[in-house]
Amino acid sequence: MRARLPIMRSGSCHSSGMLPRGTASATPNSGGSHILSKFRSFRARWRASPRYDHRSDLVLSVAPDTDEVHMLLRALFITILLVFPLPSSGQSATRRLPILDMHLHAATLEEFGGGGPACVNEGRIVFKGWDPKFPLTPDRLGTCESTVPSPTTDGAVMRETLAMLERYNIWAVTTGPLERVATWRAAGSQRIIPALAFTDRERMPTEYRQLHAAGAFAVFGEITAQYRGLTLDDLSYDPYFALAEQLDVPVGVHLGEGPPGGAHLLGGGGPPSAYRVRLGSPLQLEEVLIRHPKLRVYVMHYGSPFVDEMIAMLYSHPQLYVDIAQNNWGFPRDHFYAQLKRLVDAGFEERILFGSDQMIWPRTIEVAIRTVEGAPFLSEKQKRDILYNNGARFLRLSEAEIARHHGR
Repeated sequence: MRARLPIMRSGSCHSSGMLPRGTASATPNSGGSHILSKFRSFRARWRASPRYDHRSDLVLSVAPDTDEVHMLLRALFITILLVFPLPSSGQSATRRLPILDMHLHAATLEEFGGGGPACVNEGRIVFKGWDPKFPLTPDRLGTCESTVPSPTTDGAVMRETLAMLERYNIWAVTTGPLERVATWRAAGSQRIIPALAFTDRERMPTEYRQLHAAGAFAVFGEITAQYRGLTLDDLSYDPYFALAEQLDVPVGVHLGEGPPGGAHLLGGGGPPSAYRVRLGSPLQLEEVLIRHPKLRVYVMHYGSPFVDEMIAMLYSHPQLYVDIAQNNWGFPRDHFYAQLKRLVDAGFEERILFGSDQMIWPRTIEVAIRTVEGAPFLSEKQKRDILYNNGARFLRLSEAEIARHHGR
């Protein structure tokens, strides 16, 4: 989770209609009569077939003329329809190859300054210097050429985010207060994978155990010790990591950049917040993984900018994964690509998870997807691994769940 830098891109829609049926006016010659009979027989069988697509009537409903060449061309077109059937006009996002978003927030506008646009990487982003004689405000921290808007109400944040999940066939690990995540889950059908954080240890491990048994959450996250001035190997967290290991619940931890301006901006003009850059080092996880070797952990934001330290941890601790959330839309794209390529070149392409960290900007989800799909150094297999396959393996999705995600 990160705050934003302080054009709405209009979407496109497509509708299809039926052409009016033609009527036969010509009388076929004797040579075409046999073909006409076969054509009509084929049309009847095709319409009765379970593979029938009503848009093929654009061809089938027009009566053949007397020219055998035209009739053969029409038959050839129908054959192509059989081999490569058109999608139905009612095709939904579930036909798109699925995506697992390992980092979604059930967030409110108040949590992120009341809303406003966020910079995205579809244009140039420049992080500017700040003259301390002026108040530190988000608009003084940078400029960008492309932004996405936030919705204007909390209800719209939820609705527009869930609409993005439907549009791109996304299943999302979603973190937030227990009751709010439950509300999103009820509204989002089975696309919401509920997550719950233990950052502030506000519940005892026994209560988390009960909530997990009741199906209230499936993932622990986002654990934001860095924002509390703590490291993840702080012994106050150990009972919770022990519980996660015992219950075999995956854990998502924040390690990486905070918002631009870091502790100064998060302090809100008062004393600096507890956030520190040095507390984002992935090396702090080493003792946690030594104490709990069966713990499944993924590092959100891949510990950026400490990519080399992250590579060392991935190499030494094979149970460790990373997500690429927010870095894939909120930083200059070339900068993100260089870091992602570093991880891939180091051999960890099967341990990189897609995430959006959309916070209150639903449209960042599609920007994040486009960023991965447009990476020139990734093969199609690597893209699918990052967008879905690696997450399915990490979460240990069943064959039935994977089949359902693929619409099978």
